[in-house]
Amino acid sequence: MSLYIRTLGDKGSTLLTELSRQKKRLFTFEDAAKIYGESNGGLRKLLFTLVRRRWLQRIERGKYLILPFEAGREGEWTEHEFIIASYLIKPYYIGFRSALNYYGYTEQVSRTVFVVSTHRKIRPSLEVSGVTYRFVHVNERKLFGITEATLDGYRVNISEREKTIVDCLDRLEYAGGIVEIAKALAYGCDELDFVKMARYAQKNGNSAASKRLGYLLEILNIGTKAATGILRQSLGSGYTLLDTLTDRKGRHIHRWRIVANVPESELLRWQER
Repeated sequence: MSLYIRTLGDKGSTLLTELSRQKKRLFTFEDAAKIYGESNGGLRKLLFTLVRRRWLQRIERGKYLILPFEAGREGEWTEHEFIIASYLIKPYYIGFRSALNYYGYTEQVSRTVFVVSTHRKIRPSLEVSGVTYRFVHVNERKLFGITEATLDGYRVNISEREKTIVDCLDRLEYAGGIVEIAKALAYGCDELDFVKMARYAQKNGNSAASKRLGYLLEILNIGTKAATGILRQSLGSGYTLLDTLTDRKGRHIHRWRIVANVPESELLRWQER
């Protein structure tokens, strides 16, 4: 039986030891350059060698993950997907269905991490170790309602509970549809601040989110009069589809300027399980 040995070398050892001392399991080319202290050409060659010898995994251009001994010959190892996401684009936050999962507001399991940013990537998605990172571009005004979570010693940005719901109501395609949001509201009703959520819906700048939220709060019989009062201030005159992912036909609900193209019975059917 052949024994696989990962050789490292003095320069590689010095680089990885210092990165470890700095507690950087993920790092950029610039991080390495501060330690290496020689020409970029020499550093690029060293990093290429360390990737080839399975000491590093290249996440994307100029970004690397240190592979521990446990990774073995095939380099089967990865960090938490939110930590990797934090290195892929700036500014950013983890949002939509990924945040719903983090807060326990959905039963859906997804191998896609939704990364929200005001910057655009050349490619809208990237796959790393079987996980797809989907980059969602938003306007500057929507970059608010962000908090920090600590995962394995790293701090990552994630949308607040209330902002997560508002974002999902704004872009239903990244949440799985209106029924998933109805469930999320019900699951989180004891810890969500509905007045804060209503104000976030206003600040978000898309009246569709306010209309959908107000309608769902009344159907689910949750929230507060103060919250629905805030939401009704920003409805506009036009009608909005309750769910953009299904048929466009439905009842027109004047109070919320909503086309209810998902029956109330379907919105509540999950409660019977």
